Amino acid sequence: MGKKKRKVKYDVTETLRFKLFSPEYEELTKDLYASACKGTEHLWDKINGPEDLRSDTQLKKDFYEAANNGMKSAQDGIIAIIQSKDKLDYPKELLLRGIADAIAWQILGGQLCHARRFFKSGNQPDLYNCNLDSVVYASKENHKKNPRSISLISDLTSFIQVGDLLVCDPEKGITIAEVKEGAMNAKIFGFMEFYMKSKCDRAFYYFAQQEGDKAVKQLKRIIRQESRMSYVTTVLATGQGVDPDTSEKINIPEPYFEIQSWDERLVKTLDKADEKGWAIDVIDGCVFLGVYASEHMLMSGHVIFNSWFDSSGGTPDCPRALLIDSMLHPLALPVFSRNLPEKHMFDVLFGRKQVCMAICIESLLKQCEKAGLSVRFATNKERGRLDKTGNRPYRHKGEAIFIGNGKAEFALMDGIFLRVMFHGQSPISLIISMIEGTDEII
Repeated sequence: MGKKKRKVKYDVTETLRFKLFSPEYEELTKDLYASACKGTEHLWDKINGPEDLRSDTQLKKDFYEAANNGMKSAQDGIIAIIQSKDKLDYPKELLLRGIADAIAWQILGGQLCHARRFFKSGNQPDLYNCNLDSVVYASKENHKKNPRSISLISDLTSFIQVGDLLVCDPEKGITIAEVKEGAMNAKIFGFMEFYMKSKCDRAFYYFAQQEGDKAVKQLKRIIRQESRMSYVTTVLATGQGVDPDTSEKINIPEPYFEIQSWDERLVKTLDKADEKGWAIDVIDGCVFLGVYASEHMLMSGHVIFNSWFDSSGGTPDCPRALLIDSMLHPLALPVFSRNLPEKHMFDVLFGRKQVCMAICIESLLKQCEKAGLSVRFATNKERGRLDKTGNRPYRHKGEAIFIGNGKAEFALMDGIFLRVMFHGQSPISLIISMIEGTDEII
């Protein structure tokens, strides 16, 4: 599996072309996955639901300790690979980051609204050029102080871009830690501590005079980092905050309403493909799904899927993706985090199954209207205002689309497609919940 490519023009024979990771990485990936995601397996038969963990203090303690120890073991395995003499190729790096992402999603409870606060849209540091050794040391020291916690190294993931460590403590919850490294950083943090106590604005002038421009730039960078960490921590705790980079106001509504998932339908389709070599399904009348498992279908299944989708109302601009593409998108759930049997996960990753997905926009809008929602094109003024925000809406037939319920409405954004295809959320259930204010709009 190669690097993510720029969007290219639709081609029935090239779009959704077969992808896989090298089979040589499968056993390693299985071992890391078992540690990262199945550390509590020996306790599963004791847990019938969330209430069991709430009511049984010892079971809850054992569960968190086992989960965190498993995740720590997986992280140690990833670090050992990076620190070995062998240079990582890109596919192997993707798999390792996917495992680290699976740990992060567990810590964040699978909540995309929280994960987005950590992602700043840039590339993660190169694993060989970041301050990995010092952060590894800090992570291990944290574990010595509190063996029941997990300190996930942010740079190992594809989307945690705030803080050096994402720390999850069963008693204290989630915190963000920055590793203070180097003599200059020590000076800067000492100065910041002094300023917070003294509130002396003149101190900045004296600091600049004494330490020079380079130190001032470093000070500004650290202040930005501290501001981002404070913002993310506040949002995690209260659901509200103001993004220091964009000034965007964030408000995550407190009531929790579960959005329907189509993962069960995906599992059934994967099972059917095991029986006859291929299988198809349509979710909510607009999400087209094709699974190809037999040897002769693996290489040509995408052509069959594209042709079927095109004949069913799909257009070249409709969103299309492979399930394995989730390993390329920072805010997508990696395959390891989807609610799938382990066999199917590794079949998808290592080329024994190919899963094609597409959303027919025309059908999606019709299904919204059937559900009692209003659908309209944006006015020129609305379109211009949306474009100025930087969050450009999806365009259908060249037009932005608003979907509403008579009381509220929102513009259709690409983020909805990410959630449908790579988080397994049913589109109509998702859209209704967003309009009713039970989730933030992407």
